[in-house]
Amino acid sequence: MNILFSAVLLLCYAAGVVSPRIFWPLALLGMAYPFVLMVHLGLLVWWAIFRPKRMLLSLAVILAGWSHLSDYFRPWGRTAPDQALAGPEFKVMSYNVRLFDLYNWSHNKHTRDGIFDLLALENADILCLQEFYSTDNTVAFNTKDTLLTHFRWTQLHDAYTQHTKRGQHFGIATLTTYPIIDRGNIEFPDDLNNLCIWSDVVIGADTLRVYNAHLASIRFGDEDYRFMEGLDTHTPNDSIRNGGARILKRLHDAFVRRAEETGMIAAHMHSSPHPVIYCGDLNDTPMSYSYDQLTTQLTDAFVESGRGVGHTYIGAFPSFRIDHILHGPELTSWGFRTLPDELSDHHPITCWMGRVQGP
Repeated sequence: MNILFSAVLLLCYAAGVVSPRIFWPLALLGMAYPFVLMVHLGLLVWWAIFRPKRMLLSLAVILAGWSHLSDYFRPWGRTAPDQALAGPEFKVMSYNVRLFDLYNWSHNKHTRDGIFDLLALENADILCLQEFYSTDNTVAFNTKDTLLTHFRWTQLHDAYTQHTKRGQHFGIATLTTYPIIDRGNIEFPDDLNNLCIWSDVVIGADTLRVYNAHLASIRFGDEDYRFMEGLDTHTPNDSIRNGGARILKRLHDAFVRRAEETGMIAAHMHSSPHPVIYCGDLNDTPMSYSYDQLTTQLTDAFVESGRGVGHTYIGAFPSFRIDHILHGPELTSWGFRTLPDELSDHHPITCWMGRVQGP
């Protein structure tokens, strides 16, 4: 068993460097990395008690991927910048607000107001919202005008992937207290429900390019959740085969789409004339090809200054850290926090940033 799980852990490491288009099951193993790691920690304890020399195999494969541990767990954070800053410090917040709980008809306004209270409390200078909802009917469920009128944000860059005949709009939005001097969208041709926007924000004498993205989700439906919840019952073999095949297809499609989407974003970032900040719902864990494409050129603020495990997703699927704030080498971050609030199926994340003083 130790040999088997050692091979599995090594394959988990490969998930970050092998594209899902080449061999997508590795992406599934990448999601399982924390659980496989826990098995090895249990094996280390077992061998330490009964046969200490046999600890070497698990210890070797854990050390082979030692750098990945910091992507999942940070024993302590950093509360102040570790370098001199060349300009003003500013606070960044990213939050998938799940349409402000729009379809919870009996409590949606209560949840929306709770989210507004949280946003006011955190008071970020740059706020990136995913699954943003806006309506032309400013009396029914006002979000956009409220954020611009009753809070200190003065600039808004929003884009939408879906519109209804009733004037409802579904997309993403970036709000700032600083001027936005340029903006644009990165549209994904094979996925009409996901989008990335970029905004050039002037902070002091500097201009930063802020990317706000919501990437492809697995899109489990009610039928899929019922199937997974019923696996511990006497489910017929045919149902297991059909339900399992359907879920695997959804996973395959999501892994491949995200790899393509992050490839487009990474290429766009590479040509940016300004230092880059990425905020968004990646829908992928740190042990993934998508995450690796972005962090090849960017630093993860959680890894740099976070603390704990930082899990952000709190829906029906197992909890993972799928929401991220990343930044280019010209910037530094500190005070990264995963907020405990459960007003959406995602925890909001925040951190402080500043431009590093050059030599």
